[in-house]
Amino acid sequence: MRIALISDSHTKENIEIILDYLKRKSSWKVDLIIINGDVLGENEVREGYGYKYNKKLFHAGLNKEEILRKLSPDFENLQKIRSLYEQGIKDEKQDLILSKYIKNYVELRYDHLYKILEKYSMLQKTFFNIGTYESPLHYNVLKELAFLLDVSESYIRSIALLSNYRETFKEFQTKIKNPKLKKLTYIGGTTAIIGDLLIVGIPGLNPESSKVDKVSEFQEKITSDLIDTITRQLSYVNKLLILNQTQGKLRKNPFAFRPASLSVREFLERVKGKLRHKIFVQSYHHMMTTHFYNASEFYFILSNSAVNNALFNLIEISTKISCFDVDPKKDRVRKLKLYNYNVAEYDKPEERLALNYEDSEDVIKERDIKDCYYM
Repeated sequence: MRIALISDSHTKENIEIILDYLKRKSSWKVDLIIINGDVLGENEVREGYGYKYNKKLFHAGLNKEEILRKLSPDFENLQKIRSLYEQGIKDEKQDLILSKYIKNYVELRYDHLYKILEKYSMLQKTFFNIGTYESPLHYNVLKELAFLLDVSESYIRSIALLSNYRETFKEFQTKIKNPKLKKLTYIGGTTAIIGDLLIVGIPGLNPESSKVDKVSEFQEKITSDLIDTITRQLSYVNKLLILNQTQGKLRKNPFAFRPASLSVREFLERVKGKLRHKIFVQSYHHMMTTHFYNASEFYFILSNSAVNNALFNLIEISTKISCFDVDPKKDRVRKLKLYNYNVAEYDKPEERLALNYEDSEDVIKERDIKDCYYM
């Protein structure tokens, strides 16, 4: 099975670049497309591969008005929000009108999310795992709007509360879960079996699952229930692919990933000695390259985020597991070497990079990531 894996695209531009690229590469015969969260979030836009740039200077030079105009036909009304914010005008009647504009923007962005997923599904069967930017617990799309309008996020959120924008995610979920959609599947918080492969989507409803607060506890409860479902289904398969959208810890200099979720860590230990292949995919937005290694009987893939110049991965699952790093803007595909984390010796990011990439020095130059910790 050949899978195209996309995570953290954030910008409308990058998710569409990957879509067009996969259309041109139809000869690859991809069997499945997985979009592992965070399609929304224009405020996460980066320059090139996202390294060696002054974030404030880069954002200051962005034409935010042009970005907003491309995202929303309601551009003129949204501009009124900034105008009233700058004037410091506070009027209940006016705020109610503004709240409708904000609600319309939220609905429009989730509609964009659905439509782009639908376009991907026209290429091949597509799974979508929710990221924190799509999460109904946070509606980070409001953070996106505040960024594009250059106004306070707290101001946007206070005005938005006057509308019932929180129904938007439910409407999106209803559409994407329509049983008539044979080639588009919402995998967040659930599982799917394709042949002898069990695919699991740990949703990014909340970035944390280990902190002592209600939203983290809710995230961990969802994850724990999902682990119970996986455990019941293991007897039906001999391969497992876990998609994770929540944060964890990077241990050792430079990298190995440790899930923050206690239920996930316990499961990884409990499943030792079982199944033919086990793959753990971690979306991690800082990465400038892909990390591919063995640890605890799992193939770990720390995926390079698509916000970094529209990068994505190909995974081939057969008698062996292969992972490819794809750069659509440069039309470069690199097959990664696999290393065993427990025996490989390395101290610096450059040394780790060479364990995965035959042409690691070329990658460093090409992506301008010399001295980058998140290499």
